Amino acid sequence: MQRVIKRYANRKLYDTSTSRYVALDDIARCVRSGDEVHVTDNESGEDLTAVTLAQIILEDERRRQSPLSLELLQNLVRNGGDAIAGVAQRGLSVIGGVRDQAERLVAEESARGSRLVDEVLHRSRDRLELLQRRIDETLAGGMARLRSVGPEIERLESGLRELEARLRSVLADVSDRQPKATTRQASSDGIRPSA
Repeated sequence: MQRVIKRYANRKLYDTSTSRYVALDDIARCVRSGDEVHVTDNESGEDLTAVTLAQIILEDERRRQSPLSLELLQNLVRNGGDAIAGVAQRGLSVIGGVRDQAERLVAEESARGSRLVDEVLHRSRDRLELLQRRIDETLAGGMARLRSVGPEIERLESGLRELEARLRSVLADVSDRQPKATTRQASSDGIRPSA
């Protein structure tokens, strides 16, 4: 969010975004929260942003809330803006080096993770192939046993058919003899057989 702060001759600061007077601490909070702050002189329109931010740094240093070292402050006094530029340049260089190192580590870990995934997939594939071979071998063995039992089953079925035929023949013989014996017995008893 962009904020425009007007500084009046009496040194009061007025935030045009919120329509209220603010203190240096309020401006510091806005900057720390990521707002873009511009401070201008109400009468001349002169940009006072750098001076105001320097005052915030001074106030923070007085309260010892500032992370600035004594050496950095001395360099600021000696060299002015050049000191800040040098510190910023060294900071950017360090950040760039850290970023490069982090990218390299991420790439190495990614490659290591990729190799691990490949290894796990390869092992899983090998195990599945082994399981498939075992299943195929078991099925092939079962089918071979069924094929060898097939002729035996046919022989048993043939034997059962022969037994059924003999049993029918025997039952037919018994059945043919049965009525004659009943008829003879009935006539010897003096009873007539019914038609």
